[in-house]
Amino acid sequence: MNSLEVTFAGVKLRNPLILASATPSWDGERANLGWKAGAGAVIPKSFAPPTKWAQHPRCGRMRLVKHGKNRIGMVNIELYTTMTLKDWLDTELDKACEGDGVIIASIVAHPDPKDTGRNAKLIEETGQVAMFEINVSCPMPADSSKVGFQMGNDPEMCYRQVQALKKAVRLPVGIKLTPTTHNMVPMAQASEKAGADFVTIGNSIRSFAGVDIKTGLPKLPAYGGYSGPAIKPVTQRHVSEVAKAVNIPISACGGISTWEDVVEYMMLGATTVQTCTSIMWHGYAYFQILLKGLSNYLKREKLDSFDAIRGKALPHIVPIDELSKRPVMVAKVKPLKCINLTKGGCGLCGKVCFYGAIRFAPKLRLDRERCDGCGLCTEICPTEALKLVSK
Repeated sequence: MNSLEVTFAGVKLRNPLILASATPSWDGERANLGWKAGAGAVIPKSFAPPTKWAQHPRCGRMRLVKHGKNRIGMVNIELYTTMTLKDWLDTELDKACEGDGVIIASIVAHPDPKDTGRNAKLIEETGQVAMFEINVSCPMPADSSKVGFQMGNDPEMCYRQVQALKKAVRLPVGIKLTPTTHNMVPMAQASEKAGADFVTIGNSIRSFAGVDIKTGLPKLPAYGGYSGPAIKPVTQRHVSEVAKAVNIPISACGGISTWEDVVEYMMLGATTVQTCTSIMWHGYAYFQILLKGLSNYLKREKLDSFDAIRGKALPHIVPIDELSKRPVMVAKVKPLKCINLTKGGCGLCGKVCFYGAIRFAPKLRLDRERCDGCGLCTEICPTEALKLVSK
């Protein structure tokens, strides 16, 4: 029997899709909509201290990034929850949990880890959350408090935050690490050493939305977080590196647009996958599209669960110096699929060959002795008429 169920940090979820902490779960009602739409769990916007909560800008705080007409990403300058912790404790968690909703509490890591632990204990006492996710990854704050991504680049602080929560609560504790770093592994290992039950990788990337060249004004006047399909390669790099370095489960978060993206992340070691930007662009019903694709995938591949594919790709990721020692490959053309050879015209491959291996006179001529095996021509060809083969 094909099952979408996963067990994550000891908690059974009906499927691996989690609504990430952001706009679609800004209050209890919206968080519950994510649950009713099919998410395996929902993470409300990060809970702030009892006496403080973030007032985000209300004069435009999101800008789409496009390639032509296609959306490839989005920059936002959102912060944490705009509701007090008391609001969440008194009413909003009740709303979020309607219909047996599984709630993961995202909690802002405060400069003093003991404060983070105290807040977590208050939340745990409601009996309405399944686990905790410590937020040391928000890309916006950059002041002297060193919260958010600055803290997330400090292994010692990650250790202390996890340690404080493990002492304060009994529920599973994870930590959401920042992709705005050159190497996430030390933070992940420090968190595991402190007793973390899982790590989330990662968040939006600290970024800038660009400049309006007509006015010379910034499209957004503050640094923000970059999310969406374009950040998937960055997040996948972090997921695969951390998956090789720790033994605790991973929740992957960044660039999930299709069910195929979910499968890729699992093959890189993830147990669950968090999505947000896709929900913001398409609505809560998008969960059903992702779930249908995943269900059909399991049936088509005759898999009982996702366990069989988790980490499948990891053994095949090697250092670049090892890759450079592998047998030489060169381009080969399939004449019947080549537009230039069958109809004339095209020539896209020639424009991207910088080694002089492709010429037109006027038909395509491939000099395999000049080919450097970079593979760009195979990626550019619209008919897949070119492929790399052993020399």
